[in-house]
Amino acid sequence: MESINLSQLTVHTTTSKASRVHRRKADGAATAATLIQMASEILSASPTLRHKLDITLTDLAAAEKVRKELTRKSNLAH
Repeated sequence: MESINLSQLTVHTTTSKASRVHRRKADGAATAATLIQMASEILSASPTLRHKLDITLTDLAAAEKVRKELTRKSNLAH
């Protein structure tokens, strides 16, 4: 196994150019749909958490409808 030489490491990190990071344009509808899906899956699997948050299965069904609509809007935008 090759040992790491700290002087070589600092040379590489100080001489590298700072590259410009290109950020992708945020898709709010797609992000919201993904977050709703994640929360729904977590809450569907945890009756205790649903009870603590006072969320019913009807609420989760309504959230699923919203998620589908957001997904549809997101797909139309592309």
